[in-house]
Amino acid sequence: METKISGIDLQTRNYPERTTIQKRFNDLDGLRHVNNGVQQSFFDIGRANYLKRIYGEKFYCNSQVLLVASYKTDFLLQIRFEDEVEVCSSVYHIGNKSVRMMQIIRGLSNGKIYTMSDSTMVAVDYASGKSIPLPEAWIEKIKEIEKYDSFI
Repeated sequence: METKISGIDLQTRNYPERTTIQKRFNDLDGLRHVNNGVQQSFFDIGRANYLKRIYGEKFYCNSQVLLVASYKTDFLLQIRFEDEVEVCSSVYHIGNKSVRMMQIIRGLSNGKIYTMSDSTMVAVDYASGKSIPLPEAWIEKIKEIEKYDSFI
């Protein structure tokens, strides 16, 4: 099973943001596994926790934000209600106006990767509704969070 995004091994990567997920009964579908759409909301929770680290606790109140422009998700294994999982998030590419984030849903006890996602987030100014260059403060914060200076 391929678990790489842009040549980066997702199994061994160090993820600076890890969010333990509490599943609810209504997250299950008719086959008694976590619905694929619900898994996207798990990625949203992990992404929100990462964004708080970039621009503060009330990140949703900022006049400039990172918005998801696209994502690709691969569902590798079924997540059952009894599986304890976490969302692991890491930015691996910084562009002029966007960043790319890899995320996985991983088992806490078994380390298995259940789901992986690759998303692009674009910096946007709410007032103008247009994309903007990434603020330097965000770039520096991402580098601090990720603990390295070179990105692909």
